[in-house]
Amino acid sequence: MKTLSHIQIIFLSIALLLFVASSSTPSTYSNQTNLDYIKTSCNLTQYKTLCYISLSPYALTIDSDPQRLAVTALNLTLSSAKSAAKFIKNIPQGQGRSGLTRFEAGAVADCVEEIADSVSELQDSIRELDSINYEDSSKFEMVMSDVKTWVSAALTDDDTCMDGFGQDGRAKAVVKDLVRRHVIKVGRMTSNALAVINMYASTHAK
Repeated sequence: MKTLSHIQIIFLSIALLLFVASSSTPSTYSNQTNLDYIKTSCNLTQYKTLCYISLSPYALTIDSDPQRLAVTALNLTLSSAKSAAKFIKNIPQGQGRSGLTRFEAGAVADCVEEIADSVSELQDSIRELDSINYEDSSKFEMVMSDVKTWVSAALTDDDTCMDGFGQDGRAKAVVKDLVRRHVIKVGRMTSNALAVINMYASTHAK
């Protein structure tokens, strides 16, 4: 059986390395570019680390596109809001025999309602962004104005949720902390989503 010469082995090794490099480099470079885009965008938000951690797994989907970035941020915020609402709604079942006082139960119910409003506003925003028309600049501006209004309202709903528990000690600290832990995350994600939406709107400003 004929064996390969030293020169042939070297040539084949170089060819193999070039093939591997040519097949993997574009993908790696593209993903790093997408991650850099997300990082740059998140640097303009208030909660930068949360923004990057939540969005970076979707770098390839976002593909350095401002609309996809905004829609992804909204979808993640929506998911967080739904999860928070479900958790808070079930708090009474997790309080054992002591249960909730009438005041706490009312505050929890009000909070769930506020987050439900937030969920609805986020859903409206996503639906509008998904169907946006770039060709009609006046339509684009109108849609973005509506979206910013809805997301701002969702942010207000998140803040209002905690207001119901008051500062006078009528609600047990453990109950307030359970709610606050989830509501704060939703609020921060909503804030970041609004910042990303404002960036997106600015890319089409006249």
